[in-house]
Amino acid sequence: MYALYAESGPQRKKTLVHVLDLLGCVVQANSTDEALAAAPDTIRSYLRYLHRHGEAVDPNEKIETRLAEHNTEGLFSGQALWPQDLKPLSPAALARYVKWLGWSRADLLALVKGVDEKRLRAKPAAGRSLRDILLHVLGADKSYVYGLVGPLKAMGEPTNAAERGDLDLRVALEEARAAAIDRLKALTPAERRNVRKGGQSLYSAHRVIRRMLEHEWEHRREVADRLERDA
Repeated sequence: MYALYAESGPQRKKTLVHVLDLLGCVVQANSTDEALAAAPDTIRSYLRYLHRHGEAVDPNEKIETRLAEHNTEGLFSGQALWPQDLKPLSPAALARYVKWLGWSRADLLALVKGVDEKRLRAKPAAGRSLRDILLHVLGADKSYVYGLVGPLKAMGEPTNAAERGDLDLRVALEEARAAAIDRLKALTPAERRNVRKGGQSLYSAHRVIRRMLEHEWEHRREVADRLERDA
C-alpha cells in the first residue's frame, strides 16, 4: 500500500501528489481526484524506471494507494514539507538516492542528445521551449542545493554560464549534477540532520534530494512527451 501525500489549494484544484516511499515519484493534475486517480499508473512507470536501472523492485506488483495527508494551504507547487523531510537522512539512504540522481540526469541528457539548437529553442503552440525547460531544471537544482549547503562554485559556474549562453546547456546539466552529487555525498552528519530556513522555504537533505528527483522526473516526462520518446 503506497501512502500518497497531496498538496493543493483549499478548492482542491491543481494538485501535486508525492509518493514518498518511492523518492522522486510525483504526479500533478488539474484536480485532487485526477491526481489521485493517476497515481497508480505513475507509480508503475516509476517502478519500471527503477527496475531498468537495476533496483530490486517489481514493476508488475499489485499497486494500491491511500491518501495519507493532504496539505490544502495553497503553497507554491512543491513547497509542502512532509514529516519524512524532517528526519535525518541515513548514510545508506543518501548513498542510494545520490545514485538515483545520477541515473535521472543521465536519462534526461540521453533524451536530448542530438537535438539541435533550433529544435531546442523552438517555441511550441503551448508551453515552454525545450531549452527553457532544461534551463528551469538547471536553475531549480542550484536553488535546492544552495538552500541546503550554501553556494557551490562547481555547480554555480556551469549553471550561470549556460544561462548566459556561454556554455552548451547539456554540458552544464552534466557538470552541475556531478558537482551536486559530489557535495551531497560529502554531507556531514549535522548536514544530514539539520533543517535550514531560506526565504519562505525549509531545506533538509531529504527534502532537497526529494525535490531534485521529483522535479526532474516531471520535466523529463514532459521532454519525452514533446520528443515522442520514452522517459
